[in-house]
Amino acid sequence: MSNDFTEKEHEEVEVRDNDHDLPIWTSWLLKIMKERFGEEVYEVFTKENGKKCHAVWKKKAAEVGDNSIESLIKHLWGNSPREDGLEFTTEKTESGYQMRCTKCPTYDYAKQHGITEEMFYIICEGDPYFAEGFNPNIGFKRTKTLMQGDDCCDHFYYYKDQTM
Repeated sequence: MSNDFTEKEHEEVEVRDNDHDLPIWTSWLLKIMKERFGEEVYEVFTKENGKKCHAVWKKKAAEVGDNSIESLIKHLWGNSPREDGLEFTTEKTESGYQMRCTKCPTYDYAKQHGITEEMFYIICEGDPYFAEGFNPNIGFKRTKTLMQGDDCCDHFYYYKDQTM
């Protein structure tokens, strides 16, 4: 297999480079690596990206001095409605907090650029690492994502040491 770029690939690099568009650039690289090395690239990327996410949110918890689920939600999700177009609801249940995100500007961006598969691994697969980095006792579950074509993202945060 040749490592040389085709004329079209060179043009795509120039366009992406000129846009200074990191999500597209990262997605493009991830796509190329997947084509070359297979699905394992996603696993490796998720693990390495997860380490970074974990460290960032561990530091964030130390900075804010409150590593509760409520604090995580506040710092990760902010308030609804938001100016950037993120739409979600939060429901406190007996066993944790159920988030339901029905509009996501990151998803809209990914869909517009045809990079939802790659952005799922770049953005969405970091979610469990955010939670655990913020507090090792916070668990995270999700069964649906907009990036994978579902009607919402259904994030659920809970304390691991409490029965579900």
